[in-house]
Amino acid sequence: MKRGEIYLINFGKKYNSEFGKIRPALIIQNNIANRNIDKVEFKGVTVVPITTNLCGGNLRVKIQSRENLIQDSEICINELCTLDLSRIDLDKKLTTLNDEELEEVRIKLMKHLEL
Repeated sequence: MKRGEIYLINFGKKYNSEFGKIRPALIIQNNIANRNIDKVEFKGVTVVPITTNLCGGNLRVKIQSRENLIQDSEICINELCTLDLSRIDLDKKLTTLNDEELEEVRIKLMKHLEL
């Protein structure tokens, strides 16, 4: 599991405005944490959910369908969250962002978090 990869993740039951169900999500957590996740007690992974409900905007990054990502989608920057590793189906890697897409995610995350 590496930053920039997209996996199927079980977000569980939808609650109010939170994302729910099994859906793609981007691994945004740094690779040092990803490599060492088996060595720590808290196995949280920071992800950004992805939707096929395309609406654009400053907090979305569009990605084209490719490999195992079967529909054009948008990364929902404002829905950044940390979930337990057990929610990620590591056998279901859908695709990996290219450098340009990952840079757009980074810039929009910085703007969203005012860093």
